Amino acid sequence: MCGISGGVGPSAPKKDLLEAQLKSIEHRGPDDKGIYVSNGVGLGMCRLAIVEVAAGKQPASDSSEMIHVVWNGEIYNYRELRAELEQRGVHCRDTSESEVIINLYIEFGLDFIIKLNGMFAIAIHDARDNTLHLIRDRMGKKPLWISQSNDGTIFFASEVRALMLARPDRTLRTDMISEVMQYGYINSPNSAFNEINQVNPAEILSWKSDHTSKVRYWSPRFEPKNEVSYKDAVIETERLITKSVERRLISERPIGAFLSGGYDSTIVTAIMAKLMDKKVNTFSVGFADPRFNEAPFARKIADYLGTTHHELIVDPDPTLMIENISSLLDQPFADSSIIPTYLLSEHARKKVIVALGGDGGDEIFGGYDRYLLTPLVQALNPFLPVIRGAMNLTRIQTNPFSRKPRGVKRHLRVKKNLIHRYNSVQSLIQFNEINTFLNVKITNSPAQDQFIKELQKSGTQNKLDLMVRSDLSSYLPGDLMVKADISSMANGLELRSPLLDDEVVDWGLQLPKKYKISGFETKHVLKDVARSLVPRELIERPKMGFGIPRARWLREDLKDMTFDLLTDQTAKQRGWFDQKEIEKLLQNHMDGLDLDIVIWPILMLELWARNWLDE
Repeated sequence: MCGISGGVGPSAPKKDLLEAQLKSIEHRGPDDKGIYVSNGVGLGMCRLAIVEVAAGKQPASDSSEMIHVVWNGEIYNYRELRAELEQRGVHCRDTSESEVIINLYIEFGLDFIIKLNGMFAIAIHDARDNTLHLIRDRMGKKPLWISQSNDGTIFFASEVRALMLARPDRTLRTDMISEVMQYGYINSPNSAFNEINQVNPAEILSWKSDHTSKVRYWSPRFEPKNEVSYKDAVIETERLITKSVERRLISERPIGAFLSGGYDSTIVTAIMAKLMDKKVNTFSVGFADPRFNEAPFARKIADYLGTTHHELIVDPDPTLMIENISSLLDQPFADSSIIPTYLLSEHARKKVIVALGGDGGDEIFGGYDRYLLTPLVQALNPFLPVIRGAMNLTRIQTNPFSRKPRGVKRHLRVKKNLIHRYNSVQSLIQFNEINTFLNVKITNSPAQDQFIKELQKSGTQNKLDLMVRSDLSSYLPGDLMVKADISSMANGLELRSPLLDDEVVDWGLQLPKKYKISGFETKHVLKDVARSLVPRELIERPKMGFGIPRARWLREDLKDMTFDLLTDQTAKQRGWFDQKEIEKLLQNHMDGLDLDIVIWPILMLELWARNWLDE
């Protein structure tokens, strides 16, 4: 695991720039660093040594020094791939993953990428034809940002902050303001700047003589459905997850698990406990406020599995916490669950360098309630005006922005089809509502148009598959993987996701819907795997989520900070929002109407601007 940066072309980064870039992201790799500079080429890396600690230095090259590689991530099947190369008569000079990547590239060309099982962002410079290939893993676990200058030079880095050093001429993309308000994050391939973009998940971007081309090497396959009995589906699901966990136990550094007490992390931890010859270190974090504290549930699971459990109950200073978190985010990001995720990573890093988590179970195995409820609401589409009218007569729903039951009315509007309905469900604020708060000079982003267009051209007909495809292309890589990467890497911790293993994903996506949603139970097959590993009563509870007491914080601890940041002269001069509407919004929240779902994204945007635009 590491941070990478570099560039190829007339203005390729020299040593001083690479040093500065690596310094800006050294939290990603505090153990080592390396730089390679040649005519028109500059590559750098900072390393968090996990596997093949002695042999894994980067940048790495082939014996002729014509091919150089820097990369971030882990290849879980690299030992099998090295054996395959040796069977073909290819000699690997050392035991590192980098040596395997280089020889696979020489042997198979860019097709080598389909052989890798892991999380990665890879940069390969091939001096034989002066090409640069930038490759990102299938699910977007590891970030890879790019920027191309006017003279054709292409720059890349693990974080935007490093690219900012190469692009002091960057300009703000104001469309991102409404995008963050609507979804809480900026979707790939965009950034907050016009000149900086991402390599998409499962994409190879190749540069040669100023020209770039893109190839997608993998897309989620939902068909044909696996024709197996339900009993066999449960057995095979557990087998594949076990195999995935086993792959992710490869480490020369201390390893543990995030444990929330929910189904996904329980499965991962239970399998780890079976596979490891010593007690598993498990970690949980909770808030003093019992409404946001999953720690007691995790403790019960840990006691049953016999892990060495480390629990942290926090009652932080919200102002200091927000200031700290916002300084880590070089892109606007409004998912407040990054706070407990960061605290959990910080807590775990005191004992381990690697942790396994449960990310991906909801997307792959149909775990979100919205997968169940969205089609039901859309089926009622012809009757929704009548239902809304009845709610008006009974004066139900006083908060149009709430996601709680009292906010259900916001979703009882007629929608053209399921795609538009799901976009609405996924929105923090409805597209037409954003204009209420935006300054008239700021364009309401067409992000939702792109969201809808991508789903329409996917050709997916099955309702569940359509929603899952949406989450795999936007929510998972744009929100969940960003949250996991930033929180863990800021603490020098490697976080691995067994439920997003290639084989697990391929299997899960092609399971019949009835195995994932049975009646009103979501994630049916995965829950039955969990029930086979721990007693049912330990995990049978409503889904809590990884939240914070956000509304209360904004009303109490963060009140002064929020008013100061959103109504002072700096915010007014920035001119992103209608100040009268912002002041009204804040006052209504202080009067008891929970409007944190609107205020939080606006606050995160302003904090980001103070950190990265007002330097």
